Amino acid sequence: MTSRRGYGFVRTRQPGWPDIFIAANNTADARQYDHVLIKLLTPTEGKSITPETRLEGVVLRVLHHLDEADLVKNDGQDMQMMMWQLGAPGDFPAAVLAEAAAVPQQVSSRELAGRRDYRDLPFVTIDGVDSRDFDDAVYCRREANGNFFLSVQIADVSHYVLPGSALEQEAFARATSVYLPDRVLPMLPQELSNGICSLNAGVDRLTLGCDMEFTPRGRLVSYEICPAVINVFRRLDYDGVNALLLGDKRRLSPAERELLPLLLPLAALQGVLEKSRSRRGALNFDFPELKVQMAADGSVAAIFQRRQRLAEKMIEQAMLAANETVAAHFHRLRLPFVYRVHQGPQGEKLAALNAALLAFDYGELGSGGEVSPREVQQLLRRAAGRPEDEFIQLMTLRSMSHAEYSPDCSGHFGLAAKYYCHFTSPIRRYADLAVHRAVKHELMTADDRFSFRKPGAYMAAAARQASERERAAEELEREAVKMKCCLYMRGHIGEVFPGKVSGVTPGGVFVALENGVEGRVAVDELPPDEYNYYAETMLLKGRRQSFTLGTPLTVRVAKVDLPERRIDFVPA
Repeated sequence: MTSRRGYGFVRTRQPGWPDIFIAANNTADARQYDHVLIKLLTPTEGKSITPETRLEGVVLRVLHHLDEADLVKNDGQDMQMMMWQLGAPGDFPAAVLAEAAAVPQQVSSRELAGRRDYRDLPFVTIDGVDSRDFDDAVYCRREANGNFFLSVQIADVSHYVLPGSALEQEAFARATSVYLPDRVLPMLPQELSNGICSLNAGVDRLTLGCDMEFTPRGRLVSYEICPAVINVFRRLDYDGVNALLLGDKRRLSPAERELLPLLLPLAALQGVLEKSRSRRGALNFDFPELKVQMAADGSVAAIFQRRQRLAEKMIEQAMLAANETVAAHFHRLRLPFVYRVHQGPQGEKLAALNAALLAFDYGELGSGGEVSPREVQQLLRRAAGRPEDEFIQLMTLRSMSHAEYSPDCSGHFGLAAKYYCHFTSPIRRYADLAVHRAVKHELMTADDRFSFRKPGAYMAAAARQASERERAAEELEREAVKMKCCLYMRGHIGEVFPGKVSGVTPGGVFVALENGVEGRVAVDELPPDEYNYYAETMLLKGRRQSFTLGTPLTVRVAKVDLPERRIDFVPA
């Protein structure tokens, strides 16, 4: 920010740091919201920095400048500002692009050696309508004995991204693709991500697959992990598959009826696997995903909430099955690997959750010293449909750590899985690429060109980098959606919308509209009352009325602050 007296403050990306004071003669003519490079004048070495620490700096130069007027031009400058602020990857270096351009875009006959030929099986891809890269293809059939055969084939990215190459170094540095409302910042150049690695329909593609056989109760009885070559029969999307399976089957066209034998076994297996996971204690949080629909002119056409339906669940359960199978296989072998791990409620977070549960007359979790997934599952089931349902779900989710990657297998609490990894998205996640390399090395395949002189060190570095970059990508994606919500609501200032309280703080409440857009109502804007804040139950209690999660509240859009990505509501 800047002041009329000439001085200003700079906000940094250092967690827990205060805003840094910039004297009037040290601003380098920087303006409010400029992206700047600064030098600290206050010594910090060996000191503990807190939000109360007083720091002073000098602006060395202005890196990027955007006026608020630039953010509303619908030409992508708003996302460019987000990328500057949050350290998103930029364009690919020339060496990376040169290597990508040199990769052949067709599979040659010599590359098929040692691979299972699955080109006669009718694999399908099922993704979002606007998807451009396809990591996974699936095929499912019912066997004569009543069991399910499921083949999950994943793009063989490790065949093209070789150790020591510029492609490898850039993939490791990025570690993940970033999905913004109007663009994708891919981990790999488009020659790979949308080209030879992508499982596009009607062309031969190299894959690394996991074939599994399940009983009608969902028990895995056999599996095989092996390299293959496939030719995808049809590219499908979630909306189309949901319409086909959940709509009136009497009105299907001949082409749609041709797809039913491919989809019905997969739909049946989805139900089987979901029930199997539920029996062991897997958690199911029913939170919708906020989606931003862009118009052709670059503006925001609509914002809506999307919940998983049958097609999404079919693919999710198939990918979970492959991920668990591969992770369990490598844990038995005791080989260096990258696992996906997740911890349940512990320590202070568990204490806060139990305080909230006691306030609602629920029993404490973890009476035996450790919380089990089944215990949390039973809590969520008990709260389902009750007034406090949303509150219990949110507090339970907040009590658990963020899932991350690790070379150590400590289990996945949310899935109630002893062994779990990410195997199914190597086009967009480096952790999956590292897993593929471990698989190939163990299988001793002909194109295992990865050096495992220090496999443990490599897997540990891959897990650490993937976790760090995932957190950064999630922050960027979250803030980008907030920016688009602000731009959308800017066209609705003064309008009235029904909503419900989605968050409570001492300074006011957050309200979510029916489309998922969230804004803040300051406590001073609430009806006059003597309010007290109760953190354990997220309650703002007055003498005449109170606000907690789920409280209905009709609001008027009062103000939109684009640079701060904040929407202010007032009660209507």
